[in-house]
Parts: sequence; structure tokens; C-alpha cells
Amino acid sequence: MCSHLDHFSINRRQVLTLGLLLTSVSSLSTAGFARQAASPLPDLPMPGDRDACPVCGMFPARYPDWIATVLFKDGHADHFDGAKDLFKYLLDMPKYASGRKAEEIDRVGVTDYYATERIDARSALYVMGSDVLGPMGHELVPHPDRYDADEFMKDHRGKRLVTFEEVTMALLLGLDKGEFLLT
Repeated sequence: MCSHLDHFSINRRQVLTLGLLLTSVSSLSTAGFARQAASPLPDLPMPGDRDACPVCGMFPARYPDWIATVLFKDGHADHFDGAKDLFKYLLDMPKYASGRKAEEIDRVGVTDYYATERIDARSALYVMGSDVLGPMGHELVPHPDRYDADEFMKDHRGKRLVTFEEVTMALLLGLDKGEFLLT
């Protein structure tokens, strides 16, 4: 019998075991943020030069790296100069949405910080409390997945990572004051 074949079998088992171990550790490190990466939304309309953010009145087209959009089923779109104003709009539609209702929304997109393409806002992850400011100051900085969000947090001293569902009006009003609710 050839001893080098036995040696190969042992190494192969070790490699398979290591692969399983790494997969297990990887899934543990993303527990709590186990979600599919936010998918690109290339068919969202871009804001025109005269489209104003319904929350603050700024012109989102002037800030292409921060554009967020709500697209309604009837084709109407509202654009925002950042995720923070988008969330204010979604959390208080009677005030900002001119009689529209959440059930009428088709898609919601935010601009991924690194790729600067719009992604699904509902599955994105948001970093708050970083040294990166948006057009309206402290911002929720969108990322498509945990890897990008973690890299951004390290590079830009982010304080907290939140999901779409975790964003509250209190968190947004705190951001306006430079306060970062950490729980």
C-alpha cells in the first residue's frame, strides 16, 4: 500500500473538518443579523433637479451618494437626501406623504455607501454614529451586508449597527442632536 495516499486522505478529512468549523463560526458571528444581503434596485427612478425632499426641502439630486427613494405602486416617487429623512417620512407618513399610505408603497431604496448604487432599504444594514456626515449631518449610513457594515464601522468609528425594523423616531431625533442611542 502506498503511504502517500493515506496521508492525502487524512489531509482531506482535516480540510473538510476545517471548512465545516469555519462555516459554523461564520454563521455565529452574524447571528442577530442573519439576513440576505440587500439586493440592488437599479430600476428606481432618479430624482430630477426640482424634486425636493418632502421632509427637509433639500434637493436630493445634488447629493447622489445619499439618495433614498420611496416608489409607490402608481409610479409616483418621493426622493430623500439620506436614509434619516427617508425613515422620518416612513415613520410619520400622515405628516410627510400627502395622504399616501404605507400599503401603497412598492419599493424603498437607499444608496449603498461603498458601491453608491441603490439597494433594498428593508434588507440593508445601517451604521450610526460614524465620522461620516450626510447632507443633513449625522446619518444612518446604508450597507448591503454585514461585511461592508463591519468594515465601515471599523474605518469610520461607527457606534451602532441597526436594521430597518430597529429604526425609531427617537433614534432619528437623537441623530439630529448628535446623540446615538446605543440600546
